[in-house]
Amino acid sequence: MVVGIDGSDHSLTALRTAIIEARRRGAELHVVHVADFTPATLLLPGDVRVDTADIAAAHRKEVWDLAEPVIGSTEAVERVDLDGYPVDALIDYCEEIDAGLLVLGTRGRGGMAATFLGSTSLRASERAQCDVLIAKA
Repeated sequence: MVVGIDGSDHSLTALRTAIIEARRRGAELHVVHVADFTPATLLLPGDVRVDTADIAAAHRKEVWDLAEPVIGSTEAVERVDLDGYPVDALIDYCEEIDAGLLVLGTRGRGGMAATFLGSTSLRASERAQCDVLIAKA
């Protein structure tokens, strides 16, 4: 079983739901965060350099810091960091491990991309080979 997280309240709801489902099914849970940052070094005024890899690392830390209290002492949890376009990376990972279920929140950090159902949730429900459970907040 796979759950995608991005640190949003909706993804933490999905994480809680996935933990419950994994317990019910006796399944191992793969908690997956996908970073979608283009590698670059930015030169800001005053010769300040910012590397997007540093931004991605800080974002990852923030997401896992939010997820860890929810995960707590849950058994059989695999924490996974991936890079790429979130929906594609999640679907590829589900296929790679032959997941039976992908759990996602209704919306993430995507802004207004899809008002009622987030673009990642919507695309995953259309493209994933496994079942997709969309956890409502």
